Amino acid sequence: MGAVTQILRWAAGAPGLPQDQDFDDRVLLDLIGQHALSGRLARRLPAGPAWLRDRLGGPAAAMHADTLALAETHIRAVGRIVAALGEQPPPVLIKGVATGLLTGEKHLLRCGDIDLVCADGGPLIETVTRLGYERTRAPFLHELGEFTREGVEIDVHAYVPVPGYGAVRDADLTPPEHATTWYQPRRAPSMHPIRHGRLMDGGTVAVGRVTVPDPCLLAIVLCAHAFLNFTNMWSLSHRAKPYVKLAELADLHALVQHQAFDTQRFLTLAEDLDVWDAARWAGWASTVLLGRNPLPVFAGTGPFPRCLWWDFWARLPVDEEALLLPDWFDLAAVAPLLGSRIELDTGRPAPPWTAEVRRDGDGVTVLISLPERTDAATERGRVDFGASGTEWVLAGEQLSAVGGHDSCELLSGRRVRLHYRVPGADGVVLIGVAEQDASGALRSAVLLPATWQPADPAGAR
Repeated sequence: MGAVTQILRWAAGAPGLPQDQDFDDRVLLDLIGQHALSGRLARRLPAGPAWLRDRLGGPAAAMHADTLALAETHIRAVGRIVAALGEQPPPVLIKGVATGLLTGEKHLLRCGDIDLVCADGGPLIETVTRLGYERTRAPFLHELGEFTREGVEIDVHAYVPVPGYGAVRDADLTPPEHATTWYQPRRAPSMHPIRHGRLMDGGTVAVGRVTVPDPCLLAIVLCAHAFLNFTNMWSLSHRAKPYVKLAELADLHALVQHQAFDTQRFLTLAEDLDVWDAARWAGWASTVLLGRNPLPVFAGTGPFPRCLWWDFWARLPVDEEALLLPDWFDLAAVAPLLGSRIELDTGRPAPPWTAEVRRDGDGVTVLISLPERTDAATERGRVDFGASGTEWVLAGEQLSAVGGHDSCELLSGRRVRLHYRVPGADGVVLIGVAEQDASGALRSAVLLPATWQPADPAGAR
């Protein structure tokens, strides 16, 4: 265990005292921020070694003061929204400051964006727009949009998704030996929604004008969110953040100790919402990283499959250090475990497409050639370098893309060209193409690793 991750774990509540003093203060403090541990660290430092107090005492106190100020801003923002909604049902705040408000413990307050689950997206979106918030992200799945005003971001949710493995089978996740293509059975994961009505009927708690879930429901929300981040590798691979946030695991410990936490109620909710996969994973992660499983369920033992993208799943080894670092997705280590080509077995052959990856000056260019004709409503693509990547969508002649590319353009002959600034002389990239029908369902999909060299283009199919 490195010094940085040892101190991160200790700040989050792991037993023992840090011993290793060989770390960069700036690196550690940046990770303290990413794991939302400033309050916990400031609270625990007086019981820590003197050398750690001397090095981190001032910065930790300053970080926590900033967090408290931002928390007050968030609480006021939600209060204004609730007041402006009038007789409309108030939204329920999940994650963020919720645990700190529910427990009344200021050192548990943490702030990212403001996540609100609403009864009806229309009135809430109309209200935040009237209050001066501008839409900064379009609707996607359960998120009805992101709205920003003066640095405060609000995510409006139609529901809280509770993911599970569903039909995903560990036995399906080993590539066949000596086969050019791995035809992976299409297995649908489960996804149970927790809607506003369930949150309200379940016994929400009002702190001023802010409504938060009761300890049992909030623990389930945090298990579900943390598990989704762990399994959904693509959502994290193109942004610098750890895929296990220690504050979420530490919050579970605080919520289970809350006087209103009811073990039987938690188990009943876990059954109703099928949160077992998420809760067992959270129990495992808490045991591995913080030394103890706080939940009244048996901790899982793995393996824990992860979703590479779309409905592609893989069984990949877990490095405990990498769980906590933002640059965890190492494609050079992942690619050999995937085989040379994965095709989703949908019953429809994958479209004929080709890809070229080449070093282009100080960057990398990816050129994807699509079939001349398609009867699919949309075509989707993925380019993923691990630390950065792109997801693009082509509908007719309209190309849109999100991610870390420098440029993405549609050329003549139905070719999609993307350019990236990628350090290093060679490397591995995951490329995927899929076809969707008008409802958004996948008709076919292919995913494959490709490599490039400084001046030797690599072809891929």
